[in-house]
Amino acid sequence: MVDTDQQRDELVERLFTAGLGMAEVMTVYMGDSLGLYRALEQAGPMTTGELAKSAGIVERYAREWLEQQAAAGILAVDDVSAGDEERRYHLPPGHIEPLLDRDSLYSIAPLCTSFVAVSSALPDLLAAFRSGSGVAGSAYGQDAVEAQGDFNRPWLVGSLGTEYLPSIPDLHERLMSEPGAAVADVACGVGWAAISLALAYPNITVDGFDHDEAAIEIGSRNAKEAGVADRVRFEVRDAADPALQSRYDLAVVVEAIHDLSQPVAVLSAIRGMLKPGGTLVVADERTEDVFTAPASETERLFYAYSVLSCLPSAMDDPASAATGAVMRRSTFEGYAKQAGFDGVSVMAIEHDFLRFYRLDR
Repeated sequence: MVDTDQQRDELVERLFTAGLGMAEVMTVYMGDSLGLYRALEQAGPMTTGELAKSAGIVERYAREWLEQQAAAGILAVDDVSAGDEERRYHLPPGHIEPLLDRDSLYSIAPLCTSFVAVSSALPDLLAAFRSGSGVAGSAYGQDAVEAQGDFNRPWLVGSLGTEYLPSIPDLHERLMSEPGAAVADVACGVGWAAISLALAYPNITVDGFDHDEAAIEIGSRNAKEAGVADRVRFEVRDAADPALQSRYDLAVVVEAIHDLSQPVAVLSAIRGMLKPGGTLVVADERTEDVFTAPASETERLFYAYSVLSCLPSAMDDPASAATGAVMRRSTFEGYAKQAGFDGVSVMAIEHDFLRFYRLDR
């Protein structure tokens, strides 16, 4: 027999905890965006006045944010009993890497940024649910673009070209060979896949394509700062451009196929971009093979993004395939077959959130 009182109490407790967590996510976003964590990391323990002056914010707001962060256990206080103006706050050593190191696998600030970004589009989402239309990517703002790139940045910079692809002998050999291979990064976002490949394989050239002008601008800046702008080029361009036919030895698509309104058409275009014998590597959500409920935390995260961002963005096209973030392996394999790829294999790469597919032309 169902204990309705227990169900009620558990749900209330769960949503209260989630609501508190959401509030703290937003205050972490503020600390990240305003440079407050960076100021604390650089200067050490600071008073309210010192932080306000260093970060260029109003002292009264600085005090409230510092007290909230300390109450939440995100910041530490040297002396809780000190007066408001004398009390000094610092960033615990173990919190520096998750909040400030974008290359770290423990980087968590981009997750906070992404949920703040999707929350800004809630009025548009409600309207879309009622009308059946989609939500333009622009509704999520610049934060969404940067958060997406920063969320994948740690494994792209730290593992793609130094661990993952070197574990696939024939791909590694092709990328190491001379003359250098030509690589396409489709739906490149802010460019970390292209940059990491260029850093790992000095003979290759990489072309990154995306429809988002802001992402392309950021990607070009990132490539210049990484010292690979001579071999990495980003541009707003459609993968179906006939001029790109049979040009590339390897193409990569990172966490984008499920977002596309026309995944089969894009996969078909990428197939056309590849030289005979060329390879496409796709990294996309590591979903369960079948629907389950209740689901794992990872699956719940995928569904949350799907409801709030991935599906609505794809639905902006009236003819959308309406895939959503929870793209099952069988769904992707079906898309690949329709696009003309004879076989799809799952690569032996372990990642908590992503599955890696290999498609050969």
